[in-house]
Amino acid sequence: MKRVSVVLATTLALGAAGAALPTVAQNANDIVPPRITTLGTHTSPVQGNGTVRVQVQINTNGTHVVTRIISSTNHRDDAAAREVAASSTYRPATRGGRVVPYFYDPIFRFTGSSVSNVETSASVGSGGGSAERVEGLIRSGQYDTAKSLAQSALASSPNDPHLLQLLGVAEYYAHDYVDSAEAFERAGSVARLYAAVAAQSYSAAAVHLSITDPTRALTFAEKAVALDHGANSRFALGVAQLAAKQDAAAIATLRGVHDTIFADPHTNTETRFGVDQRLLAAYVDAGDLAAAQPTIDEMRRLKPSDPYPMEAVGEIYITQGLAAEHAGSADQALALYDRAATLNDPKISAMAYDRAANVIAGQTTPDPARLKAYADKALAINANDPVANFFEGVALVEQYNASRDRNIRAQALTYLNKADTLAKAAGNQTLAQNIEKIILQVTAGGGSQQ
Repeated sequence: MKRVSVVLATTLALGAAGAALPTVAQNANDIVPPRITTLGTHTSPVQGNGTVRVQVQINTNGTHVVTRIISSTNHRDDAAAREVAASSTYRPATRGGRVVPYFYDPIFRFTGSSVSNVETSASVGSGGGSAERVEGLIRSGQYDTAKSLAQSALASSPNDPHLLQLLGVAEYYAHDYVDSAEAFERAGSVARLYAAVAAQSYSAAAVHLSITDPTRALTFAEKAVALDHGANSRFALGVAQLAAKQDAAAIATLRGVHDTIFADPHTNTETRFGVDQRLLAAYVDAGDLAAAQPTIDEMRRLKPSDPYPMEAVGEIYITQGLAAEHAGSADQALALYDRAATLNDPKISAMAYDRAANVIAGQTTPDPARLKAYADKALAINANDPVANFFEGVALVEQYNASRDRNIRAQALTYLNKADTLAKAAGNQTLAQNIEKIILQVTAGGGSQQ
């Protein structure tokens, strides 16, 4: 009798290397700008109505110093504005919950003999230039209104760098990261005052675009690093490099981020695991399991019950097994699939057993017992695995051919019919057609043909 050909023409798809991880900035490094907590006083006389924007350097030790007048609609009020800024008290800026130095630009409005801070004034936006009004809205947390005002002003001055940067700030705090990055990009150079926000904007946009537009993501990430070489910007660069298939560069970048993050005792487990997750994904893409092992061990210590590290390792073994199959090295492929199965991750183990069964079935003289052993292991994990049911049926057909035991033939048809139903339900028509050919041969000729 002619032996049935059981070469399986189906692809066992591997899962994605990892879920998308948020930027470190979103987790820990968002800057919360300062605010005036007590408005100061002045002894210099107010000499007419006006609005004065002052720059104040606020230090981490709680001190502050007035550095300059940024803009003024009435310079006769500048001296009073400096005194108000100097005698005011401030809530300092924070980043990740920690106080950071900041150049703060409060705006003071003088009306008659009174002075108010635009940030807290109910009449914000009622006077002054568009940029000042946008700033006031941003400082009061009215980001959508600030965006609308900036966009309206840009309609008549589309290349105004100050307005573009303010639009970028407003969009960043409104979580419109890609739009924010594009606004900063249109502005060209970024002022020192906005550099930290721009870097975070570029970083967040790079991570957001890494899946859909790796090239654009890489451009934004490089801009982030140019503004701020901190861990957040470098993390975004590593993610973008990974998406762009620059595996060696991604490994080097993310390794550096890892070292920075883990050197900080305040970094939480989620952030550490997230950085390791991206680093492991880079090792997976590079196929370098030996180099990945320390990262795998570290992730298992951080989150012992998380399946991701074992899935990633299993993906490496299965990818290497597929390459060995295509190269005609059955023994090497089987050894790699066996290693994947020993990781005890159900998803990976089932996939490995299916692939190993496929290798056995494709040999010139398949070993029915060995084929059935792999199929049994896969079915123990998932009784409704169409591929495992298929190979179980094929192994039983081969046993029937040798024994002519009609009970074995009946068992073979049970598994093959179940596999056919499952394959069709899964939309795997290639597998279903393969199964139906064998069912037809078994039912028509009593078994496979020699």
